[in-house]
Amino acid sequence: MLRAMTSSSNAADPLATVIALLRPQAVLSKLISGAGRWSVRYAAQHDPAFCLVLEGACSLDLDGLGVVELREGDFVLLPSTPGFTLASDLDARPTPTVPIDIRELRHGVASGPPTMRMLGGYFRFHPSNAAFLVPLLPSFVHIPRAEPGAVRLMRIAELIDEETRAERPGRELMLERLVEVLLVEALRFRFASIAAEEHGLLAGLSDPALARSLRLVHADVARRWTVAELARVAGMSRAVFAERFTRTVGMPPMQYVLEWRMAIAKEILRRERPSLAEVAGRVGYQSASAFSTAFTRLTGGSPSEFAREG
Repeated sequence: MLRAMTSSSNAADPLATVIALLRPQAVLSKLISGAGRWSVRYAAQHDPAFCLVLEGACSLDLDGLGVVELREGDFVLLPSTPGFTLASDLDARPTPTVPIDIRELRHGVASGPPTMRMLGGYFRFHPSNAAFLVPLLPSFVHIPRAEPGAVRLMRIAELIDEETRAERPGRELMLERLVEVLLVEALRFRFASIAAEEHGLLAGLSDPALARSLRLVHADVARRWTVAELARVAGMSRAVFAERFTRTVGMPPMQYVLEWRMAIAKEILRRERPSLAEVAGRVGYQSASAFSTAFTRLTGGSPSEFAREG
C-alpha cells in the first residue's frame, strides 16, 4: 500500500491517500434527543465528529462557522470540532456540557416523546499527520436530506452506530473502515461547493489545472519536483502557478511537496521500520542525512526518534 503511495504509474487519488494517512480510530456513537426548550454548549474538542438527524429539528451554532438549521435526514461532518451550541432555541441560555461516553443522551425535558433525535459520533485521527492533513479538508460539511447521495451517508452512519453497540470480533477494524468510507463519501459528495468556499485539497482538486499537478505529486512523491515543472504541467507560468496554488490549497507548492513527503515518511517509519536510506529514497531524498535534516526541521524530532515513539 505505501509503495503504491510513493511510486505509481497511475495518478494516485489524493483524497483517498489523505484519509488513509489520517487513520481514524476510537470511533464512538450515541443517540442524542431533546424535548421542550433546551440549549447546550460544548467547548472545542478538535477531534472529528459527525451527526445524522433522525427525527425533528434543531439549531447548530458553530464558532467561526455560523448557524445551520438541521432537519430530519440532514448529515453534518466536522473534521475538527470547534466550540458549538446545539439547541431547540438559540435564544435560550445554553447549559455548559462536556462529552460523556454513554449510549443515549437527553436534553431538555426528561420525560415524554422527543422533538429531536440524532445519531452523534466522534473519533480521532492519528496525531502523527493530523496537523498537516486536517487543514487540507473542509472545516464543515452539511448535506441536507434532499440532496442526492444523502441516503448513502445515512446508511453508513447507521452501520457505524450498529457496530458501536455490538460486541463482535473485528469491531474496531470495522469501525475504522466505516469511518473512512463515511469521510470519502461526505467529502466527494460536496466536492464543487466545498471547493468554492474554502481553500485546501478539495479546492485544489476542483481546479483542473492545479489538479493535474496535485495528482502527479501524489502519484510520484519521490520525483525531484520543482515549481517550474509543476507549473508546466498546469499550463501556467511559474509565478501565476505559485500564486494560484498558494491561494487555493493554502500553502506554497514546494511546502506542500515537503509536507506530503514527510507524511508518507512517517507512515513508512511507523509501519515498516526500514533503514533511513531506504525511506529517503522512497520520498525523494538522495541521502539519509538530507532526509533526516529535512524531517527534523519540519517535525522537531529525528526520524529515529519518531520510529521509536511511533
